[in-house]
Amino acid sequence: MLLIAQPRINYRAREWCKLPYPDHPKGCPNYGHKSICPPTIPLLEYAYNLSKPSYLVVVEFDLAAHVRAMLAKHPSWTERQAKCVLYWQGTVNKRLRIEVESYLKVIPNLVATLCPEAMGLNVIATAQLAGVPIKPKPVDKVFKVAFLGEPIEL
Repeated sequence: MLLIAQPRINYRAREWCKLPYPDHPKGCPNYGHKSICPPTIPLLEYAYNLSKPSYLVVVEFDLAAHVRAMLAKHPSWTERQAKCVLYWQGTVNKRLRIEVESYLKVIPNLVATLCPEAMGLNVIATAQLAGVPIKPKPVDKVFKVAFLGEPIEL
């Protein structure tokens, strides 16, 4: 789904990557190591012309159904194991990439990022403003979001 975006910038979003989570006490291991991750990736306004229209591409994933299916398949698993991103995130990211590519083919002059929070976009606030029922700690539905816009001319 393609939605018009009114970007909400929050530079602290880049710091969220460093928040601890299970088995990662220092946050995401990609922070500072991948070109698409902070602090290497530029801030949104240095990559995109925010005075031009920008968009969100959103794909929805039914996490609750996935958890039920995984627990049925693996009855000894915990709910945490059934929710593990290793078993679903790659597929959802692929769906997002394919959808983004389809829009980039028909809307000229746009570029995309599949990790807009790394550039300082408050994805949750921006998506909610566009009407997406996204939540910070999803239980039932997960929304993966990409940002599209015109690049800054060099």
